[in-house]
Amino acid sequence: MIYELRERTNKKGKKVMHYPKAYGRFRKQEKRAMADTYQERWAKLSLEQKFNELDKRPGNCTKERERLAKGIKA
Repeated sequence: MIYELRERTNKKGKKVMHYPKAYGRFRKQEKRAMADTYQERWAKLSLEQKFNELDKRPGNCTKERERLAKGIKA
């Protein structure tokens, strides 16, 4: 999710730059929608492709690597 920097007027009448942000229920719905699209994209990949995609993620992802390695060997 990328927010654009927008100009707005604060309470004192001064023009300031502001990043709009979603809060509360709307933000939860937005996160669910993003998760659904990510899960759909991940489900389409083969086991080898998933294993290679883990290199692009931050961290080690050791448990996920072990699980995928077992699936590839079987």
